[in-house]
Amino acid sequence: MEIIKTTLYLLKTKKKQLSYLFLVISSLFVSLYIIQDRIYISNLKLAHNSKDGSANSSSLSSIVSSFSSGNFTSVGSSTTNFDMIPEVLSSRSFLNKILEKEFLYNGKMEKLYLIYSKEKSSDFSIPLLKLDGREKLSENISVRKNLNNPVINISISSNDKQLSFDIANAVLEQLKLDLTNFQIERINKKIKVIKTQIESSLTELTALEEDLRNFRVNNSSILQSPTLRMQESTKLRDILVLSNTYSSLKVELELTKVKYFEEANVLQLIDAPNLPLRKSAPRLRYMLLSLVLTFSFIILFYVYATLFLASDLGKEIKKTISDTKELE
Repeated sequence: MEIIKTTLYLLKTKKKQLSYLFLVISSLFVSLYIIQDRIYISNLKLAHNSKDGSANSSSLSSIVSSFSSGNFTSVGSSTTNFDMIPEVLSSRSFLNKILEKEFLYNGKMEKLYLIYSKEKSSDFSIPLLKLDGREKLSENISVRKNLNNPVINISISSNDKQLSFDIANAVLEQLKLDLTNFQIERINKKIKVIKTQIESSLTELTALEEDLRNFRVNNSSILQSPTLRMQESTKLRDILVLSNTYSSLKVELELTKVKYFEEANVLQLIDAPNLPLRKSAPRLRYMLLSLVLTFSFIILFYVYATLFLASDLGKEIKKTISDTKELE
């Protein structure tokens, strides 16, 4: 009760001073609200069309794999993992590609790193502008992943609603292109390796079959000789092993070709980028709430300081300070 009475008393006696203080603080908050850039956020939502992130696996791939005699699970790659998307979005190469694109800003088309730059003089350093632009763009890209399903939310912010929308579309298209090219490049390399192995196996298999044919031609009495039968059995076993390897490689080649077409679109768009109609920051209600809380904190601090100085401890401290000054 003492605090409440003291607070009401101070509000009455210091009403004029507190009014001036409130006006000063209000002016500061209003100035801050006016100076701050308006932030517009464009959002998009994606899902990943990978084996580990989606149940939409190709039926053709399942059919082909059913004919495989081996366990070739290597077609599904860890590079299709959903976790790589935030890393791609934060990479220097990806950010540079976005910064090099032109966007409509203040009525004219400009590259994004020039839009982000403060100075547009003729003697600027492009590498430095891109360095600052990467930091700015990285701050403006927010990525949120859903832990329960393969869904990712990407938010693009800027001080212009159309610019946020255009950057979000550019990020989406570049992300699709980079991920698809990365996957297809890997699969192309794998196809080349498998084809090389198939050619090598076919050459070796042809040589073994020709050797078996010559062996049978030169040895007409194989059935009467246990040694010749053993040699023939060894050659047949080698041909069988190599023939199975050759068949498995052919199946793996077909699986990889199917994977090539599956990777033509590694991302599924759930929500396209939206054109923000309202600014996301600064919020006037939050600014007013901050003003009220700040002013209330100052009043409470002033009341506490007044009560403390009026207490015995406060008086003793003031007396000690006065005595120290007199001694000096």
